[in-house]
Amino acid sequence: MKHRITSLYIISPHTKAICWSEHNYYRSHILEADMTETMSLHKPEQIIDNSCLIYGSTLEGRRLAVKDVLGSSSKLPIPVIPEKGVFMMPTASIKNKNNVWLAYHHIYGFERNNKGTYVVFYDGSELQLDISLNTFDLQYKRTSQLIVHMNRAFLFGQSKLPIPKSLLKRY
Repeated sequence: MKHRITSLYIISPHTKAICWSEHNYYRSHILEADMTETMSLHKPEQIIDNSCLIYGSTLEGRRLAVKDVLGSSSKLPIPVIPEKGVFMMPTASIKNKNNVWLAYHHIYGFERNNKGTYVVFYDGSELQLDISLNTFDLQYKRTSQLIVHMNRAFLFGQSKLPIPKSLLKRY
């Protein structure tokens, strides 16, 4: 396993997970697909915000779009690099120190165990999370819903974008 330290980390398709760090100096612990572990001076949300800016939006802009699509405002998955399929899903509230941001496309499977939920990635690595299986499954499905929504034209051949829920009048 390789270890790196960086002040600025930009999410890429190789990013698997971003966790809070309990270290006195570093704020984030990042896992990558090549078994590299990186420590960053920035908090996970700062890394996601910086990455969103690099790829054409702000974290707040992405949140507003996702909030509209999912009709929810908490624990929102974030499309960091949607054109490359990089969607980060939180396991808890962003203010919760146990929150872990996971890259949806790296998750091979997950199951319940006596400590919470056990996640297995496609590269064979694993991560133990302090989250119930039901909560994790809900976050996983919400991220799936967002991915399908954002890729609707490609998947189903629609040339027109769907009308945002906020514009629809409910009778």
